[in-house]
Amino acid sequence: MLHQNGISAATGRGTLGRYTGQVNPLRAFRRVPAHRRFLAGGGLAVVATMPLTGSAVYAVMAPLALASMTAMVLGIRWHRPRWALPWYFTVATVAAALLGNLLHAVDAGTGRLEWAALLLSHVRGPLLALGMACWVRQGLRRAGTIDVAIVALGAAMWWWSLIIEPLLFAGHYHGWQLTSALALTTGDLLVLVLTVRVALVSRIRTRAYALLTAGSAGVVLAGIVRWIERADGGTGNSTISVLGWTAALVLVGAAALHPSMAHTAGQVPAKPASVSPVRLSLYVLLILSTGALAAYTLTTTLRDHGAVSVPQVAVPVVLLCGIATLLVFRLSLVATLLGRRVRRDPLTGLGTLTLLREQLETGRPANGVALLLIDLDGFRALNDSFGHQAGDDLLREAATRLRASTGSAQLMRLAGDEFAVLLHADAAGGMRVAERTLRSLGTPYPVPGGEVHLSASIGLRAWDGRVNAGEVLREADVALDAARSAGGNQIVVYDAELHADRLAHTRMVAELRRALADGEFTMYYQPIVDLPTGRVAATEALLRWIRPDGTFVSPAQFIPLAEQSGAIVPIGDWVLRQVCTDLAGWYAEHGVPCTVNVSAQQLRDPAFATRVLELVAQAGLPGRALIIEITETALITSVTDAATAIAQLESLREQGIRIAIDDFGSGYSSLSYLRQLPVDILKMDGSFTTGQIETGDPRDIAFIRAILQLASSLGLHTIAEAVETGTQAQRLHALGCDLAQGYHFHRPAPVATLHTVLNDPARRADGVVGSPATAGL
Repeated sequence: MLHQNGISAATGRGTLGRYTGQVNPLRAFRRVPAHRRFLAGGGLAVVATMPLTGSAVYAVMAPLALASMTAMVLGIRWHRPRWALPWYFTVATVAAALLGNLLHAVDAGTGRLEWAALLLSHVRGPLLALGMACWVRQGLRRAGTIDVAIVALGAAMWWWSLIIEPLLFAGHYHGWQLTSALALTTGDLLVLVLTVRVALVSRIRTRAYALLTAGSAGVVLAGIVRWIERADGGTGNSTISVLGWTAALVLVGAAALHPSMAHTAGQVPAKPASVSPVRLSLYVLLILSTGALAAYTLTTTLRDHGAVSVPQVAVPVVLLCGIATLLVFRLSLVATLLGRRVRRDPLTGLGTLTLLREQLETGRPANGVALLLIDLDGFRALNDSFGHQAGDDLLREAATRLRASTGSAQLMRLAGDEFAVLLHADAAGGMRVAERTLRSLGTPYPVPGGEVHLSASIGLRAWDGRVNAGEVLREADVALDAARSAGGNQIVVYDAELHADRLAHTRMVAELRRALADGEFTMYYQPIVDLPTGRVAATEALLRWIRPDGTFVSPAQFIPLAEQSGAIVPIGDWVLRQVCTDLAGWYAEHGVPCTVNVSAQQLRDPAFATRVLELVAQAGLPGRALIIEITETALITSVTDAATAIAQLESLREQGIRIAIDDFGSGYSSLSYLRQLPVDILKMDGSFTTGQIETGDPRDIAFIRAILQLASSLGLHTIAEAVETGTQAQRLHALGCDLAQGYHFHRPAPVATLHTVLNDPARRADGVVGSPATAGL
């Protein structure tokens, strides 16, 4: 019997049950992650400080600082980061700021404790700088150092013009007060530079990292506003300055509570990210803006005072010259790097597509050339399962094997997991190398915790120089596509027939998109029958393509092309919309739900669940009226991790929509995924039904019984597909399978025919096992 999984067999009739989707508000609140609750509470505290002034601000900031420190300590204990030192420095920084503010509040203008508060202010800066410095444990390479230096000099230029120069020459500070102010503002500038250092070097994009960066930005903003105000003779305690500090406390505390904090610090690679055109444009904008700022500052000083001192001229000039020099040097490094990357792949050391094209253009063969294009089957799933580092290691290993199996051939990595081999040989020689390569790439690869098996698809094009180089590359790619489409782990040699198939493929993809626009698709429905009673328990929606002349295009022909081309996404959206419309026409009267297939590409879209719920709501349907079918292969290979699938599917199940695994037993059959994912129904693959079940073959019977027992033990229900004979239906019922579909009961038909079946008083399909009795939903 299934209860919360949405199918009930309480009556012994295997009927599809109802899922209420009720959510306990208190339980839902407790499930809200700690970092979100901290953000919510801290946000209220930040808002509370806005109308406050003077010492009243500390009444809010002090508890907030204590809460932030507590959050960091708890985060360290809960998540145990590999590199906790930066967090401890951050705790010490907040503690110093808290104690200094308390001393300032207690002093109340007497001056007796001012020295201690000032000392803590000076301590706070170095502690925060040490914490920021420790976020990156590995040193910078030359390019990363230059990037940081460019931004640092630009920031120093603005700092000089807006803060330091007024502090020195406005006359508001003298003696030790001036020295103290310069030391404190220099510390804030150092924090800004170290923040930029982490941002430019790090490739980490965790939620904790984002919160930390935002918190650091709040500290920098507060420091800038405070010192601009003080340079003009103010107190530096404006609303913006206070908000910057309070927001930083909230953001850093939330970052510590987020689970990803365990991997935020100390894991930054030494090699910085590549310089994008956007970043270079920002560098140019930086030098232009700093130059304009320097000119404005000097002009204003001359207008107000009639003269400028040597430092007022020399400092901006030196900073501008330094920025310009570093920018030119950085551009030269980019040019050099681009030149290398054009012809050499940095990961594997192999050539690139540019090099391959050059070799094909300039090296027309005298005795024949063979071009092999190679793709690693299943690499994407491995990369998603084990991470990009494991994927990179595997690509390097594949490159090593290619070198060993191809001898003196030229090797290139074209993109992702696609490689090319260019060798001087005829078609027979190319085939021998391809066979060695296929065997070499097919041996197990080491991964964390074990090893994996991958195969390869290889497209071979022999070239005698009679066609141009561009055509050779395209035709080799056609052969590679044919090898992939045939299931991989094989070699396909290009010929004219392949070219014709490729043209037909291209035309069919274009026709698919046109057919969707012209309304040539329609939905057929096949009943799912309750075996003990013969009543229709549900239906399955099946897409059909009918051309204007009335001919049917087989789903086996166009569905795979739609998957490969990406057309399955708009087609799938249309299917869901049409099914909900049709379903509204019969569900209110008969209560019969409908299952609809969803592709892997649809599941990857994070907005998929939202769209499904919107369509169900627009049709006026309850969630229990719809069942989403996903193949087990899609469940395992379509998402980057299990959490992505669970988030999508659970959001549907919370509204009563049930989840079915289609074709179960034909793919990976991952029991771990069955345990993790919110699944309600298993649809047993038709190969088990159409095998030797009629003759009572012990092996087939054993497999079916194992699937039924597995489903029962997991609280799931099983639907047998492709039931074509009465004997198959009888044996399935005897084994304990209660639900089935297939030609034995009813062929897929338009929605009008389904209405006729459902309006039958007995609601029986042809050739059922049991009696019509009292079965119902």
